Amino acid sequence: MAACALARADTADTSAMSVNDIANLSVDTVPAAAAITPIRANELQEAALPLGSHKGLADRSAQLLAELEARAGRLDTMYRFGALVTRNGMLPPVITEARDAVEATTDQIRTADSMYRIVVPSRFVTVPPSWRDYLFIGLRIKAQTDQLPFSAVLPKTSAEREYWKEQVMLGYTQGEALADQILQTNLARLNRDYTGMLRYSELLNKGMVSEPSVAVAPRVVSGDRNHIDVGDTLYRVTDHGGFVTDPNQWQATVAPADRAAQPAAPPAAQAQPGAQPHEGAQ
Repeated sequence: MAACALARADTADTSAMSVNDIANLSVDTVPAAAAITPIRANELQEAALPLGSHKGLADRSAQLLAELEARAGRLDTMYRFGALVTRNGMLPPVITEARDAVEATTDQIRTADSMYRIVVPSRFVTVPPSWRDYLFIGLRIKAQTDQLPFSAVLPKTSAEREYWKEQVMLGYTQGEALADQILQTNLARLNRDYTGMLRYSELLNKGMVSEPSVAVAPRVVSGDRNHIDVGDTLYRVTDHGGFVTDPNQWQATVAPADRAAQPAAPPAAQAQPGAQPHEGAQ
């Protein structure tokens, strides 16, 4: 029993051992880490952890990507960025909203029923983004290629092999968790941006924000002796637009009382905190 208890121990000290446990010590009873020198353990860990982590990230990424592609039709319907592009070819700004906001310093405190902020300005796009441009960022789309470690850092004894396996599996678990965290972060950013663009359209209808101004400078031909553009036209943003601070210029809108001033958010934006990333994207 003492041998079994020692084999499962997480530390290499004798603080929790009786004198009989110490008297019965052998190579077979000590934890794997205790049978390896600190320098050797560090060498094994430095080689095993990245291998396991990269494999865990790749495997979990492949699983998450497959789940997302299986829901591609629904996600295409939920996140229709192309419908939000303005008539001058610009993607609307992203506007965040805070309700019952409070700002406090040591000398004063300020409250507001609603606080709006432009976190991403409007910009020209030739191709509207899609949910893939958000959710795939950081996930391992292509297979990870790792060089096998030199034989000098591979395990040689049974204790080293056991320790190596522990570190590989630890890294694998960390890699899986990292993939989930990446997707959760991407999903939050996707929902923030899409909802923020919808909010811009609502505020624009109310007269609370102004549209960007674009100047057009047509040119018949531009270039040099080695390259020319025929019918070249330059579009340049002269004013990105912004909030209208005069309430007298705002326009009243008619909406149901329970949905007034509420932007149409995609269902995924309502996912509860702590939900699994791939569940939030359903």
